[in-house]
Amino acid sequence: MTRRPDTFIVGAPKSGTSSLHRYLDRHPQVVMSRPKEPMYFSPDVQGTRHEHPFVHPADERRYLEIFSTAGAATRVGESSTNYLMSPLAPGLIRDFQPEARIIAMVRNPVDLVHSLHAQRITSGYEDVLDFGKAISLDDARRAGRQLPLGLSGFGVAYRDNALLGEQLERWLDVFGRGRIHVIVYDDFARDTAAAYSAALSFLDVDNGFTLDAFEAYNQGHVRRGRLLRGLYRNKATRWLSDRALPTLTGERGASAARRVVGARRVAQQNVARQPMSPDLRRALEEEFSDDVDRLARLTGRDLKLEWFGRDVATATA
Repeated sequence: MTRRPDTFIVGAPKSGTSSLHRYLDRHPQVVMSRPKEPMYFSPDVQGTRHEHPFVHPADERRYLEIFSTAGAATRVGESSTNYLMSPLAPGLIRDFQPEARIIAMVRNPVDLVHSLHAQRITSGYEDVLDFGKAISLDDARRAGRQLPLGLSGFGVAYRDNALLGEQLERWLDVFGRGRIHVIVYDDFARDTAAAYSAALSFLDVDNGFTLDAFEAYNQGHVRRGRLLRGLYRNKATRWLSDRALPTLTGERGASAARRVVGARRVAQQNVARQPMSPDLRRALEEEFSDDVDRLARLTGRDLKLEWFGRDVATATA
């Protein structure tokens, strides 16, 4: 019998989800999905949705196939970073798996959107290389104007990905505090072993298990040729990847093939992210201030002080 996932890392983007997904998958009692981001339960978040083959609810059988090797694992899970921002995802996951365990990873929203911009450049979904200019286009892009190639709909605006207080509150309303474990990115980066152990405890698996090393995944890159990126994303290639290949090899086999020949292999290389101007950082801190207050109330931590280093409302009054 095909197992249904019971563990969901729901985001936020650029908050350590790729690393935690890999670490959990290496635990002997846990099986995590390949591909990492099925994005099955977020049909309302378009963004780069055509990169992902599963359509809710039509592809439930195909979605469940990626967990076909779960066997007797204690926990079976997946990670999709746009679930946190999706208004539909909490209810859809609750209806699908009422006993689900939810892990939400949160990060300073200013750093989050800055890092997300770099990732989109990497993947060829952002043509505006200057971060300040790119985020200034949020309103236009919500209205369907000045969209990068391959990006559209809810999720295209950087700010929509960063309202973590509003998003987490929605999940808490659906699942309650007992089924949601929140990891602050700073804690995860500072003491990964401790954060990993806490996540294992939340999942009721052996928290004495540890890894020899906690290497980081999904580091920054820079795009290479437009020709290669265009080849990877044209309709024929996407049909082969999303429909023909899974039919021939199964979903897990198709996922393995995508990792070998995908854009990350042929069109990217490591690169440092460009710094943000102090004026832009201060402006964004002020803009996100109310939502960070909301997140602070939900987590019981003074995240504004931790992330911004001051009371923004007072400093900008």
